[in-house]
Amino acid sequence: MIFSKQTSYAVRALVYLAQNRANGAILATVIAKAEKLPAPFLSKLMGELSANGIVSGIRGPGGGFTLAKEPKDISLYEIFLLYDGLTLAKDCLLGCGVCSDETACCIHKHWKNTKSAIEEFLKSTTIADLAAMREEQRYNLIEKVSVKRRRS
Repeated sequence: MIFSKQTSYAVRALVYLAQNRANGAILATVIAKAEKLPAPFLSKLMGELSANGIVSGIRGPGGGFTLAKEPKDISLYEIFLLYDGLTLAKDCLLGCGVCSDETACCIHKHWKNTKSAIEEFLKSTTIADLAAMREEQRYNLIEKVSVKRRRS
């Protein structure tokens, strides 16, 4: 994928928080275990997400993390920019430095369309969308297992 581990882990943690909002604050270690992520690394990411107003950290007994915004208001683009910056926009695939319309390499016009499509996907896809997709996928898997068991 084009995403760093930081972006991927942060998105997974945010989707987990979105799916478990009714449970209140959730410890980073609980999220890490559920998502099979390294707990120390996730704790650092959660601190960064908190510093950027994406999650709220609650200290003390009953503490943990909650979403600071509605899941529908957190785009993948926001998370991508936080951890990966604008690398998608600047780096030339062929190593020609900064690739732009003015200093285009031989594949620039093709990459420009692909890059635009990726950026549009990131901007238009939210944590709420991913949580819903994951829930639908989970439901479909459960349904397949149920059908198999009924046939046996």
